[in-house]
Amino acid sequence: MLEKVLNNVPLNEFYKDLFGPGMKKAGQALETVIDGANLILLPLKLVNAKSRIYFDKNIKRYSDKINSNSGYTLSVVPKYVGLPILDKLTYLDENELSETFINLLTKASFEETLKFVHPAYLSILERLSVDEAKILFYYKNQSFIPFVDMYVHKYVEKIKKPDYFDSKESKSAEQIKLMIEYSTQNKESIYIKLYENLSGIENEVELLFPKNIQLYIENLALNGLIKFERILHHKDYLEKYRELINKDYKDIYEESSKSINGIREGKVDEIELALDVRKGYIEFTELGKGFLNACIKEIE
Repeated sequence: MLEKVLNNVPLNEFYKDLFGPGMKKAGQALETVIDGANLILLPLKLVNAKSRIYFDKNIKRYSDKINSNSGYTLSVVPKYVGLPILDKLTYLDENELSETFINLLTKASFEETLKFVHPAYLSILERLSVDEAKILFYYKNQSFIPFVDMYVHKYVEKIKKPDYFDSKESKSAEQIKLMIEYSTQNKESIYIKLYENLSGIENEVELLFPKNIQLYIENLALNGLIKFERILHHKDYLEKYRELINKDYKDIYEESSKSINGIREGKVDEIELALDVRKGYIEFTELGKGFLNACIKEIE
């Protein structure tokens, strides 16, 4: 049955197109990938007109990248890279996600850049959405992505903060004693998280589904591409932190403050509430940096 189907598949046309004028180098790089029965199912998929359109456009983009890097030594693409990527190129549209696969295939096509290719990148690409690819392309040359977290700070304050606590004027012994008692009292402090990873990415990157930004950030972290720094914050991004609070998430900040103030006004005990904003940043892991070099950035 399969043999009859294959007889109707335009195999000669497929190979002719791949090795046609202007695509010779691409054909040489993919020589072992298309050898023998490795691509027995690919021609079957290309019978579908839509798949053929996708494949032709994608393989042309790959060929253009190969031809534009004439200063590099052409290499034969390893099968473990070429086979799954060629399959992907039959149904991926011209977007950032298809670009990641084509970039990885291009890096695997030259001796000088083959070292950047790692098997893990293929499995990571399988778990990325178009929007996540968009995020990676947007921040590919940026070391840090600032973010803020918002907490409700709940604490007991039996001794109230003196009005003169922050004053630079001289203070009496009694005032100093009260300041010490205020600072050293057991506040029974706890923090309740309201929002996390408020980075403003959804306002900077043109995403298909911006409301999924927290899902995207978490998925990038679960795939080992990014990590979070919450102990320190970067002084070069102080203005960005202010923008996150006063612009990107102004409504969230003001609504949270209003709610906390309303609860505080109605309380009759010693419990105090405050909105606590903490600064941090996202940075790429070593795996993430390697992934950017192999799948996101162009060959330099």
